[in-house]
Amino acid sequence: MLVSTFELLVKPQLPKQLQQPPFDKISRTVIQGYFLTLANVTNSDVRVSLVFTALSPILEPATTVTFLDILGTNIIGDVLPGNPGKTSFAITLPANDTALFILQPEPTLLNNQDPNFEVRGYVEIFLASLSPFRNATLLLTPEHRGTFFKDLTAADPQLDQIVYPLPTGTGSSLYRFRNLPFGSQDLSDAPETF
Repeated sequence: MLVSTFELLVKPQLPKQLQQPPFDKISRTVIQGYFLTLANVTNSDVRVSLVFTALSPILEPATTVTFLDILGTNIIGDVLPGNPGKTSFAITLPANDTALFILQPEPTLLNNQDPNFEVRGYVEIFLASLSPFRNATLLLTPEHRGTFFKDLTAADPQLDQIVYPLPTGTGSSLYRFRNLPFGSQDLSDAPETF
């Protein structure tokens, strides 16, 4: 099922041709990531696969990093490419629990003197065949979070943050998986990422 679009960024707010006086004083760099809150509202553990599709350009392990937080600790995961343009992540959600999945640009990209990183695509979610039950109800809340800065080495880097929700593919936060025959939307070959 479609979840939402996503966009990862490490680049200036304004194009280079507009970074001349007087606009150079207002242009800052932004790092933006994709955040997905997943709540399992069923009484059993559920295993899901998140699939990110990006073609122009594709998601690269060297330029992105993932985190999963269920117990209040961010567990770092790797971006593992699958089919061309598709990257999948397997997550086990405990019964009646909530997780936060983060996909963001690799922080070392901030060291680039002329950052110009952007990847856009869409996200899908599937119930994995390794999930113990074929029925599941999840609440999904996707959003982008970004941090703006002028100069990270300065005493005042002029930090600002922005958070905005993304519309879901269903128009709702409620996602129901009901009596799906395994294999119909199965990505069980997705590696255990976390």
